[in-house]
Amino acid sequence: MVRILSRYLFRRFTSGFLQVLGVFAALFFLLDGAEEARRYSHAPYASWQGVVELLLLRTPSFLVQLLPPIVLLTTLLVLSRLARYNEITVMRAGGLSVYRVLLPFLAGGVLVATMQFLIQDRVVPRASEIVQRLSQRMQGRQPAIALSRETQDLWLRDGNRIIHAEQVSAQHRALLGVSVLQFDDQYRLIGRTDARRAERLTQGWMLFQGITYDFRADAAPRPFQEHPWEVTLETEQLDRGTPPPDALPVRRLWVMAQRLEQEGYDATLYRVALQRKLADPFATLAAILLAFPFALRLHRLGGATRSLIVGLLTGFMMFVMAEMTMALGEGGRLPPLVAAWSPVLLFASLGAFLLVHLEEDARA
Repeated sequence: MVRILSRYLFRRFTSGFLQVLGVFAALFFLLDGAEEARRYSHAPYASWQGVVELLLLRTPSFLVQLLPPIVLLTTLLVLSRLARYNEITVMRAGGLSVYRVLLPFLAGGVLVATMQFLIQDRVVPRASEIVQRLSQRMQGRQPAIALSRETQDLWLRDGNRIIHAEQVSAQHRALLGVSVLQFDDQYRLIGRTDARRAERLTQGWMLFQGITYDFRADAAPRPFQEHPWEVTLETEQLDRGTPPPDALPVRRLWVMAQRLEQEGYDATLYRVALQRKLADPFATLAAILLAFPFALRLHRLGGATRSLIVGLLTGFMMFVMAEMTMALGEGGRLPPLVAAWSPVLLFASLGAFLLVHLEEDARA
């Protein structure tokens, strides 16, 4: 009997979720479609087919960002319908606790959160790349090369060394016009090496046609034709492309952040984006946990209309708070971990607190 009831609640949640998701998708097509049509109305190579393709490709990114409010609104509406026809009352009279009724909703939330992570990690980055190319083609511009194979004027850090190269060739794994500044632990300059070029060979990096200076002793400069170069410089670091964080999956975000920090650059944007992609699926589950006690309490005070209004306001608050903490994190005001996870923990804690009190009131 309990299994049948769980499957029934799970179906009600999934069908309600698809309905709310369809409404949000229709609103996106209506509003953003009008904006895209206006934007590309004078583009030389624009067509209605291209505009529709842009909308379809941008839809996953839009819906993934709004999944926590969508799930919250779904939970409120489904529970309000169940309470309106006294189905919740019958379940409670049959001995089911609030937690047992909650489980099918959380199971549906886990399914949605898993799909959210996969779409955000696999589909959205690829779709964003295609959108950029399609937009440039419709406007008559040449597509920009995302990862340049030739780079001018490279600066990076390797431990207590600062490396500068006038030109980088990732294709040939070579640096031209290399200067290496060596510092001690007190940041005092103790040596310098200049080389005409550096190449990544089978046995490691090699400097060619250069000279070495040692500032710690009155030693004469030492010219060389070939000199082994012990440096933790990977071949991937020669590819100096820095794609936007939203266009990268989780693994590449981690690699990019590690690379930038190793080279002495600020990786805050990539760290925040990484934590956000990890936290978003849990935000979806937190939305269910928050909506559940709200829906059951509000039914006693006014029914579905009040639940709908509170759901919209609460979903809006979740979205605004998440975006606000993300902005603070990207600006360096909050650590990336705090910026991404604090809204999730706040709403999950609030939902758990209300849920415990709801069950205690029901027992009383």
